[in-house]
Amino acid sequence: FHFIYLPPYSPQLNPIERLWKWLKDTVIANVFHKDQNDIAQAIAQFVDYIHERPKEVLQRLGCAV
Repeated sequence: FHFIYLPPYSPQLNPIERLWKWLKDTVIANVFHKDQNDIAQAIAQFVDYIHERPKEVLQRLGCAV
């Protein structure tokens, strides 16, 4: 076993944090949503987008070469 020190808070090492930031930047930031259903639809569209483009998503999250 080799132990690797990781800082207690290291979002840059966790790809899901980059996905959450992408989601917030795309769906929430500088966008007015009239109600919760509108937000839910925007999130669903984002999820559909990332499901349709897995290679692009992996590259953007830094998980693929």
